Amino acid sequence: MRAIDDELFIRGQVPMTKREVRVFIMDALDIEEGQDFLDIGAGTGSITIEAAMRGAKATAIECVDEGVRLIKENADKFGVNVDVIQAMAPDGIPDQDFDRIFIGGSRGKLEELIKISHDRLRPDGVLAMSFILLKNVGQAQAAMKDLFKDVEINLIQSSKVDKIGMMRGNNPIFILRGVK
Repeated sequence: MRAIDDELFIRGQVPMTKREVRVFIMDALDIEEGQDFLDIGAGTGSITIEAAMRGAKATAIECVDEGVRLIKENADKFGVNVDVIQAMAPDGIPDQDFDRIFIGGSRGKLEELIKISHDRLRPDGVLAMSFILLKNVGQAQAAMKDLFKDVEINLIQSSKVDKIGMMRGNNPIFILRGVK
């Protein structure tokens, strides 16, 4: 399945993960139909929508009013079911097990969210995260060290040629993945 073009999402002032990065995140998550998926700090819901379109039972947690609205609007637009919880994680994280978890936003609670994600993942479940800041990569790697096996860190740098032919670079993004 091809990733959804950015222009197709309903967007506002809430940050959204770019298509090129979503491709790598979806590969890291390796979602299969019927799996339970949790997106923490879901923003516009672009990762949540991609997961639901691959057949996951998707849950999104977002604390920003506009983000919650956009997730619901995007789910309706793409015809997928998404359970949207308005809360600042870890509040609102359902008391259930998940096959895949993605942390897109942590609001300063990264270590706590990694620990809770580990506790909520089923055996061989996958946790993936994306970061712009190098300090968050180090913090996440340290928090994952004793909890997860097969921890991977990748740096994604993408650029697009604009309408006049100039190369426009996107922010480099770090993607971390660990298997429980």
